[in-house]
Amino acid sequence: MPRRRAYAVPELFLGLLAISVAIVITADQVTDTLEDRRRVDDKLSVTGSAREPISANLVRWTLSVSKEDETPAAAAKTLRGDVNKVRAFLRGAGIPSDAITASVVTSERVVIQLSRRRRLIRYRITQQLEVRTRDIDAVEPVATRVGELIERGIGVSAGSLRYLSTELTQAKLDALEAATEEAHRRAEILVKGLGGKLGRMRSSSLGVYQVTPRDSTDVSDYGINDTSSREKDVTAVVTATFSVKR
Repeated sequence: MPRRRAYAVPELFLGLLAISVAIVITADQVTDTLEDRRRVDDKLSVTGSAREPISANLVRWTLSVSKEDETPAAAAKTLRGDVNKVRAFLRGAGIPSDAITASVVTSERVVIQLSRRRRLIRYRITQQLEVRTRDIDAVEPVATRVGELIERGIGVSAGSLRYLSTELTQAKLDALEAATEEAHRRAEILVKGLGGKLGRMRSSSLGVYQVTPRDSTDVSDYGINDTSSREKDVTAVVTATFSVKR
């Protein structure tokens, strides 16, 4: 019986075959990696904003009472009487005593130059009274009547009413929640138009809050914290990034 001859496969051929298989496998891996990277890198960033109305439930008002005289003692004595008159005026207008707080008394030396060699030295003594109450309706009418005290010879000056809210923190959180929901809705609309599907939120950032008078359009890069108005809007702006599925 004839004997079969064994043929040796060239080593070069085996090496080329191995390289070809490796190239195919590597190409498949690269393709899969690129597809994964494409899926990972598909993202969408949108901005959402929301306003939350809020009403002040606290008012702060500062009045400054001053008196000048030739000596500090004389000025302080007269000042004490004027401060008591201002307190009585405020209480008579409906502001309770426990809503009125007095600050420390300050003294200032005032020099008035009459001529090159003559000058007049006097002393100004000042005390501030702060009104802090939730009864805003009682304070607002009084703020317009300070002129009555001046007509009586009392040296008083009044600052503007400062309207505050003890519920501001909650209003900021509500505005933040609404702004985030709006960002999500905008992203869904955009992705739907592109024929994709919105994935999870990957990151978000919150801008500065804007607390402005009701219906104001004022905006500041550093944020606004309005205290001049009783009715306010708390505005939050959120920038959110979502993954997009094809």
